[in-house]
Amino acid sequence: MKRLLNLVLAVVLFSLFGCVKILNDELETKETKLVLNAVIAPDSVFAVNLSRTFNIFADESNKNLPFVNDAKVKLFENETFVTDLVNIGYGYYINPDYYPQTGTEYRVEVSHNDYKSINSTAVVPTPVDIDDFDTTQISFTDPYSGGKNIEYIGIIKYNDPPDIKNFYQLSCRLSVTDENGDTYWYDQGIWALENDYQFFDAHYKGTLAWDDKYIDGKETTIRFSFYSSYIYEELRARNSQTIHFVFYLKSLTEDYFTYIKTADLFWESGGGEDPFAEPVVIYSNIENGYGIFGGYASDTTILNITFDYKGGVK
Repeated sequence: MKRLLNLVLAVVLFSLFGCVKILNDELETKETKLVLNAVIAPDSVFAVNLSRTFNIFADESNKNLPFVNDAKVKLFENETFVTDLVNIGYGYYINPDYYPQTGTEYRVEVSHNDYKSINSTAVVPTPVDIDDFDTTQISFTDPYSGGKNIEYIGIIKYNDPPDIKNFYQLSCRLSVTDENGDTYWYDQGIWALENDYQFFDAHYKGTLAWDDKYIDGKETTIRFSFYSSYIYEELRARNSQTIHFVFYLKSLTEDYFTYIKTADLFWESGGGEDPFAEPVVIYSNIENGYGIFGGYASDTTILNITFDYKGGVK
């Protein structure tokens, strides 16, 4: 299980790194700065990704990737030095034996001979438990292909802790196992229902994010849709029938939540491709640099659905 979660963290870090150039379209006359991206959680080893800003017209070939692999990255826990993180290539620095703890403050300090030193701090939140989970199924005919499609509605209930700010993200991953015992993992997008769309603050990369400004201290029900049609071909190709959906109710740090909101606004505004769009600055909490250092803790629930080879439910 830890191996899987570590892989998930690596995917998250890679997706964050994908925003480096967007965050920092620096001109040649601007100072080059370090970019640190990390999202820490109790179920994953401590890892960060380090890169640098570069010009929008710079060579983006594999020979000029902006990863920084020769920095010193120090980790502190509650102001006490813990360890130096070790570089493993492509800008990643890790300690494979160290797992963050909830309620603990962590600070990362980065120094390099060619750039200003950077640092940032994050506290891993306490997770909020999923009290109940249920699903309903809707079958309908595709108006274009005439084929049968299935939509699932997920329903998650939880109690929001009172008198403190809480920030949430709901995401999903799924796995299928073929007849050879090989397991394949996919990110599964989830979407807000039409009547609930305005409740959410961000719909970022197939996830939903919101805070407790309307629900402080209340029992809360989140309804959302998720689809599995897009992997039916995978199921047939791998002779697999059962899908394991893993839903993550994540409690986020406020910095990470703000990053998600602004990144979502950025992509909604055209991702920098629309010259007439209002400019959106993606949030950063890295002192003297750019990027995001955030944390989360999650509760999970698993749904197993068995399909026949034509994509229908048994």
